[in-house]
Amino acid sequence: MLDNGWDVGRSVRRLVFRGPLRCNLCGSGVRFRSVTGELGETFAKYGFPYSLDDFETLNHRQYRCPVCGSADRDRLYGLYVDRFLPPDRVRRVLDFAPSPSLSRYLRGRADLDYRTADLMMAGVDDVVDITHMPNYADGSFEFFICSHVLEHVSDDALALKELYRVLTPGGRGIVMTPIAPEGSFDEDPSVVDESERWRRFAQGDHVRLYDRSTLCARIRNSGFEVTALDSRTFGQETFAEHAIAENSVLYVVEKPA
Repeated sequence: MLDNGWDVGRSVRRLVFRGPLRCNLCGSGVRFRSVTGELGETFAKYGFPYSLDDFETLNHRQYRCPVCGSADRDRLYGLYVDRFLPPDRVRRVLDFAPSPSLSRYLRGRADLDYRTADLMMAGVDDVVDITHMPNYADGSFEFFICSHVLEHVSDDALALKELYRVLTPGGRGIVMTPIAPEGSFDEDPSVVDESERWRRFAQGDHVRLYDRSTLCARIRNSGFEVTALDSRTFGQETFAEHAIAENSVLYVVEKPA
């Protein structure tokens, strides 16, 4: 074992983190909880053709913090905010379908003028349809988080168009969805049968399944520039310490200034 907490795994021929794991959102040293059995059994029940390991940004073996409830993707967003949104001024931030753990963390930062929004979720600041947000003026926000929302809406192009409109020029956002292997893209908002949605889209309330190229193409078609950040940006050790899968990718969009 190396002094910095890493070990060389012979079977996979890569460095494996052996040091203590920590949730960066609540600061707890924890053993993250798995969703492998539950979600894997559900996929098998409905005949979904891909495995949990086929998904990008899904550490199903170390998924949830038992203290604050954060998912691995929440912890990834926290890493981005801490590194790329320095507390040098107050930024207007909009978070769609907010994760409770990440929302608490962001509200705790005095430099963020933070609001939450959703059409169906209780307790948000603004009840809005992401495809039509007349309550927000053009350029209202400097940063947004749109995580695991687009796969639920019937017209993702309209949603992306609205996100572009309400973001200030030069502003940035996080756009994330479940990402399956290249060539797996599938969509049909007319499908209403929950079992068929599980089989095709990996969840009973999804209307599409994205692959990377389709998601990025649709983001760019809306006018955004998109950048994919991964373990090379944040560091393999940082990913492993916070139980973020090595193949995780964060899609950051920017509205040209």
